[in-house]
Amino acid sequence: MTTIFLALLPVFIVILVGYALRRFEVIDTAQWAGLDHLCYFVLFPAIIFKEIAAADFANVPVLQMAGAMAIAVIAMIGLLVLLNRPVMAVLKIDGPQFTSLVQGAARWHTFIAFAIIPLLFGAEALSLGAVSAAAMTPLLNILCVIVMARFAHETYVEPGKLLLSILKNPFVFSSLGGVAWQLSGLHVPGMALQVLDMIGRGALGLALLTVGAGLQLGSVVKAWPPIAAATVLKLLAMPALMAGALWLMGVHGQAFAVALLCAAVPTGSGAYVLARKMGGDAPMVANILTMQVIAAALTIPLVLWLAGATT
Repeated sequence: MTTIFLALLPVFIVILVGYALRRFEVIDTAQWAGLDHLCYFVLFPAIIFKEIAAADFANVPVLQMAGAMAIAVIAMIGLLVLLNRPVMAVLKIDGPQFTSLVQGAARWHTFIAFAIIPLLFGAEALSLGAVSAAAMTPLLNILCVIVMARFAHETYVEPGKLLLSILKNPFVFSSLGGVAWQLSGLHVPGMALQVLDMIGRGALGLALLTVGAGLQLGSVVKAWPPIAAATVLKLLAMPALMAGALWLMGVHGQAFAVALLCAAVPTGSGAYVLARKMGGDAPMVANILTMQVIAAALTIPLVLWLAGATT
């Protein structure tokens, strides 16, 4: 476990550097927003498209991985929705806060996952991370929007607008674009690969800096019961569900390890955007992400070690 922790330590140090840069106003708020926008709409979609379009999936259990991820995500969100009344009563939260709990328990932070994957498993394993993005991103967006519409007091979401919002997600269209290229049987031209490599190369470090800049350490103690619940659900229960689903689907080896890692990372920053747009509790989402990033420094090595997913 110590070996895994030390391997992941640079990731969390870079996150802390991002927090310090924001805290001491080396880079102002507007510029951080622009950097986050760049990572979200350009740099990471370039990585995802390239890894899916150019990867050799001949020996990768793509369907089994995708199936396991779908099972774990649906199980987590389904259980919370099914038990919404007792959960809200015990944690003393309202509908908008419940939606933040659901997002905090189920979504995953692609930036953090993609920064860790090459450190633990090598750059070639990013293609497995791309499979995870292709499998989970559309499903999570659909389910979270439905939960928001039901519990955040939103009156109605038109199916057309729902579909458009999902397709406009850069992780969704880059994933689908990569899948379409794979199915076409065409090779990605060498120059295109170089361009995508150059665009994506700066993404991992820059994205971790933006994660750190978004941390709100001063307010994380507010409304701590749902924040603590979301942290336990995301960092411990979600990996357990994922491990069970992967075992059920017969996924093992490096594919198992990468999928488990994607389940064990903190919730995604896209949850904050969705909460603001659809009436959820956005400050609570920010606090959940902050707590999860801090706790993940310990829980990710623990989960991977307990599962024997890496050495």
